[in-house]
Amino acid sequence: MRLDRLKHWLGVVLVLTSALLARAAADDKPVKANKPSDAKAQSEKKLAPANKTPAKKATAAEAAKNDADPIPSKREAAAIKFAQQHHPELAELLNRLKTSYPDQFAKALRELDKTRDRLEKARQNDADRYAILLHEWQLDSRVRLMAARLTMSTSEELETELRQALTERHDLRLQLLTYDREKSKTRLQKMDEQIAEHVQGRETSIDREFDRIKKSAEIRKKPVTKPASKRISDKDK
Repeated sequence: MRLDRLKHWLGVVLVLTSALLARAAADDKPVKANKPSDAKAQSEKKLAPANKTPAKKATAAEAAKNDADPIPSKREAAAIKFAQQHHPELAELLNRLKTSYPDQFAKALRELDKTRDRLEKARQNDADRYAILLHEWQLDSRVRLMAARLTMSTSEELETELRQALTERHDLRLQLLTYDREKSKTRLQKMDEQIAEHVQGRETSIDREFDRIKKSAEIRKKPVTKPASKRISDKDK
């Protein structure tokens, strides 16, 4: 019974924390506005009859099977090492799950691998933002674990620990929002500077480009003189 609870506990933690990182990754992607022509094309596409048969959707059983498929050994080792470094309690639960519930272990490991991959991409893009996201993931996992413990037993100490973790997570999310706002302000400031440069250097930039194109055209118009071919003398024959 205890192992069943641990299995459910770990599955909930990994799925929800993976969703947390997916949301954070989505925040990094810029929103693209549709052009009028794009909107028209999309509208015509909706009205046009479908000529192709839609791809067959994977059944729930197939999806579950894919989730339970083992990941490559190198990625498994990297995921386990990641958990040991940043969430030892989670690594311990994975170790218990591996021997008793191999299918659930494979699924949980796949979710952890996705989380590690998303965090690694965040680290490559912005090391400071990565540090905040990593801490947020750790706190979110702790909250899920403590919430699962409360379903088995409760204590004043556990409730105090949970409230403290919730407070830290709330403050950290505020820190992330503040950080993203400052980064946006910096990007907007750079754009304002570029706009000012374009406005102030308008005539100079146009003249420079005009002269470059004109000079290039004049060079191309010049006739190409071919070197005189050597006459073959009778001695060379």
